[in-house]
Amino acid sequence: MKRAVLVWLCLLGGAGAARALTADEQMRFADGIYLRGFYETAVTEYLALLRDHPDGEHAPAALYRTGECYRQMGNPTGAERFYKQLAAQHPESDQMPRAELRRAELAIAADRFDEAAAILNGLLVGEPAADVAAAASYYLGYSRLKAGDEKGASAAYGRMLAEHPQSPYAAYAALDLAALHAPDKGNDDEMEGWFEQALAAAATPAAKAEVLFRWGDWAYRRERYAQAADLLQQLLVEFPDGRRARDARLATAWSLYYLERPAEALALAERLEQEAADAATAASGVYLQANCLRQMNRDGEALAKYETVARDYAQTSFAEGAAYEIMVTRFKRGEFAQALVAAPAQPDARHAADVLWMRAESERELGRLDAARGRYEELGRDFPKSPQAAPALLRLGEMARVAGRLDEAATWFRRVAEDYPKNEAVGEALQASALARLRAGDAKGALADWDALLERKLDAEAAAEARLQKALTLIELKKTKDALATLEEVAQGGQAARAHYWRGVLLADGEKWADAERALRASLAAAPDAQTAALARLRLAVTLQRLDRMDEAVDQIDPLLDQAELVADNPALVEWAVRRRFDQGDYERTARAAVALAKNAREPSWRQIGWHWAGASQAQLGNEKDAIAAYEKAVAEKAQTREGAESQLLLAGMDLQGGRAASAAERYAAAAAAAAGDDALDLRARAYFGLGESAEALGEADKAARHFLSVAVLFDDPEWTPHSLFRAGKLYDRLGKPGERDSAWRELRERYPASSFARQVEAPAP
Repeated sequence: MKRAVLVWLCLLGGAGAARALTADEQMRFADGIYLRGFYETAVTEYLALLRDHPDGEHAPAALYRTGECYRQMGNPTGAERFYKQLAAQHPESDQMPRAELRRAELAIAADRFDEAAAILNGLLVGEPAADVAAAASYYLGYSRLKAGDEKGASAAYGRMLAEHPQSPYAAYAALDLAALHAPDKGNDDEMEGWFEQALAAAATPAAKAEVLFRWGDWAYRRERYAQAADLLQQLLVEFPDGRRARDARLATAWSLYYLERPAEALALAERLEQEAADAATAASGVYLQANCLRQMNRDGEALAKYETVARDYAQTSFAEGAAYEIMVTRFKRGEFAQALVAAPAQPDARHAADVLWMRAESERELGRLDAARGRYEELGRDFPKSPQAAPALLRLGEMARVAGRLDEAATWFRRVAEDYPKNEAVGEALQASALARLRAGDAKGALADWDALLERKLDAEAAAEARLQKALTLIELKKTKDALATLEEVAQGGQAARAHYWRGVLLADGEKWADAERALRASLAAAPDAQTAALARLRLAVTLQRLDRMDEAVDQIDPLLDQAELVADNPALVEWAVRRRFDQGDYERTARAAVALAKNAREPSWRQIGWHWAGASQAQLGNEKDAIAAYEKAVAEKAQTREGAESQLLLAGMDLQGGRAASAAERYAAAAAAAAGDDALDLRARAYFGLGESAEALGEADKAARHFLSVAVLFDDPEWTPHSLFRAGKLYDRLGKPGERDSAWRELRERYPASSFARQVEAPAP
């Protein structure tokens, strides 16, 4: 595609004389190509402009942009030639300072630092625009620094900061100054000033991260740990994934340690160990962790860091405690395989249930489900009074549910309620049991679970949720009357919106449309969550349709158009809303609905329909460019709908009207191919007629006449067939073929005697 565009541009560019563009048009055309990144072609156009209008007002800009094209193409020599030409021929132009700045950049890139400095000094004498002056001042300092002239660099940077403190270059100038003078003694205030100025001027996240790192690193090396910690922690918070965040962790952790903030230092040290890129950094992180843990008097966790305690001193009294602490540490970090390795073979009685729980959890996380199941069962059997016993039963239920053994899952969940009725997990267990039974097809068992849950002391919110779920279970059991009664009860509490929604669903299913409307409106009035509100509006729209209140129905669709999934799930309803809005003459809302359909529909046919109506509504609003853009998107979809053919016809008509007959012919042919169904014969007739018009516009009279006759032969369309016969006769008359002319007009009079075209032709020849 890109190659095709380039060929077109080259052909167009090579026809400069034939095009007879004005200088303004030629400059706009060249700029348009330049902005699209077609630099080679843009060079041709700029050079043509300079050739045709060497003294014109666009010459400076053309010279500068020609240089820019060469720079973008990686040809610095070519770029510099045109920058120099601009400076020589148009020294007073607005583009000259930027060209000089580019020349300096090229010299720096080529390590010609003295040359760059000379250019920049000359540029600054001329007092260029502020942004150019700021860049020139910075690059002057940079070139002096690279040339080894630290004094000159310092002076240039100082001038830049004084004259352009708000420039994006100020941050880098201040940082370079700080780096230059970091070895100096007794200049802390001056260093602080540069860092503050750099931070204030940092215009990008990368620049700010660099400033925070260098400032914090400088403070750390000065043993100003509080300041270092503040700066480097800010860096870690704002840019946690950046390169400088990784560089800053070690100094941050040590600063926090020296400030006796071991918890924060420990967190950083652990991450430092995990992400270390080299052995030295890893060793530093591990060592710092041990120090922090000792400072916090957390000897057990310190032992976990020194695994040699359990490994090398297994016979001591500390071995079991060390092994337990290691297991706890590994488990909390999610290192489940290592936790199993570290588990004490014969744990102390105080730790036995905990060790068994961590074993079970680790086995489960590692996918060893049979082993985990055995551990959970052992825990429930051998340690029924342990705090982990009820959670173990819940885990057994969850594992059975995930495996699809729903009856077994419900059994485990019910055991929690039966064996540990005072446990805080009972409500969760009964709810899980009910849902498992419902999925297993045991709605009656689920109903029993909901009733059991409702017998407990629940807060208002939990009770309302349980009653709502009970109502949904009653719906599943087809106990509509009981479900409605339960929903009426729920509607008095905190689940009013959802309760009214389900009442509306049940009433609509019973075709009680007026009652359904009231319920659904009550749902919307009860401040529902977004999902319930959307579902209620959808149901309400359908209900209002059934009540033949179409304008009210379409009003319910508008608030849903921003919800992509809902639009994608209900394309037919959205299309209905589009057509309704169009029929109402509300084209702005038509466009909004159509674009929502076009952007979110899953099927290309619906997207094509959406873009077509978006174009139609924009056309009605007088927004021709937006209409064309929408029609183009419609025909680009890989679908074959009537709307796609209509979009192609409309685009073809615009091309023909705009004098683009060849393009119009292509579009009419595409429209004819798209109008394949029997319900689109009128569109196909219009497409063939358009082919005739296009051929006639291209001066191909014979071809045009054949296209017009094809409409007469293939279609009996009251609009296009008589018109086609008339146009065919006119063309044959022009071609000097009176026989064919008379034949076409005779058929016109015979088939469509009442048409206006029949009245325009003469009586048949004798």
